[in-house]
Amino acid sequence: MVFLPGTTGQPPGPLLFLHTAVNHGYRVISLEYNDEPSIAVYCPENGGPECSARMRHMRIYGNISMDPAIDNTRPEAIVERLFKLLQYLEREHPDEGWSAYFDHHGMRWEKIALSGQSQGAGMAAFIGKQKLVNRIILFSSPWDFFHVRGRERELAPWLAWEAKTPLSRWFAGYNEHEATARLLQRAYAMLSIPPAHIRMFSLPLPMDYRGHSDNPFHMQGISNRQYQADWIFFLTAPTQ
Repeated sequence: MVFLPGTTGQPPGPLLFLHTAVNHGYRVISLEYNDEPSIAVYCPENGGPECSARMRHMRIYGNISMDPAIDNTRPEAIVERLFKLLQYLEREHPDEGWSAYFDHHGMRWEKIALSGQSQGAGMAAFIGKQKLVNRIILFSSPWDFFHVRGRERELAPWLAWEAKTPLSRWFAGYNEHEATARLLQRAYAMLSIPPAHIRMFSLPLPMDYRGHSDNPFHMQGISNRQYQADWIFFLTAPTQ
């Protein structure tokens, strides 16, 4: 399972969730990538309906130029970083079988599960639209939108693209109290994620919560251990 963090996120990231994945049979890579500025900040102010798809494509594959201030090269893109990391692991640890996840053509996506939080979940979803992957687990994203008729928010068209990854392999969760909850509800419907595969988290903030975010519930789905049963469902539910 490759985990992609949200904006400004740094590996290893949500250790409780990642350890849960390991305990249920996954090998886990938490992958850093170019994530600033966030797509949710840049695109509504600087682009139209196609901006978020172009920006995600640029950050995943690296072969689209958006803006000299935010562009990343192919070596800095998500897929190339992952490919080079797996090659390194195979070279340094030849007995661990990392070559199962790539060949001379590139990634063997059918053997790779993708998960992410916030912007990273959008990256996982975008790849799942274009590649047939093993499983997709989304936390609180994507909600890519653009402005119409002044400041009204319309969801990005790419969310409705046909997905190469079967819908039975898609799972998602978000908190009913987070700032974008209504957009997320619409976005998951637009992605056609099966309703039985979606969890809407609703617990109050933990008593020991010490964060300073203006959207404190945004990280709760992937960080609060009280949701571990939901994580296990996302990780282990049968798929086709």
